[in-house]
Amino acid sequence: MTIAVASILSDKRRNWRREQPLSLQALNRFKHTIDVELPAEYAQLLRYANGGEGDLALPPRWFVLFDVDRVQALYQDDFYRKQFPGLFFFGGNGGLEMIAFDTRRPSPWPIVAVDPIAGMRSAMVIAPDLLRFIEAVGLPYEVDPR
Repeated sequence: MTIAVASILSDKRRNWRREQPLSLQALNRFKHTIDVELPAEYAQLLRYANGGEGDLALPPRWFVLFDVDRVQALYQDDFYRKQFPGLFFFGGNGGLEMIAFDTRRPSPWPIVAVDPIAGMRSAMVIAPDLLRFIEAVGLPYEVDPR
């Protein structure tokens, strides 16, 4: 099932500011620089916004979507490839934590938050897949009072 990322994120009730969309040509160039078959929803997200930030109704509570230049740089960085095998970073919280696809698991890949200083042991699943993650973008985090 393909979701309409633009219709979800353009809802006026969401607090999420987007950068300019990625062109189809730039998206195709980006896809050719990596050897990972990314979810269709991620391509939709990039076609809607090549970067952005706002609320996230999941930990770490704020989401910064990295532009493809930063994603590609992280993907090609030896440190990240060695220290975080199988993680494909595409965002963060504007501070220390980073957000990634966990490609070590079967598709659809879960979305994890990671503290790069603490290493792989800090990886925590925050959404079972990109669809659930996107549904939380732009919405406030609410603490369960229980």
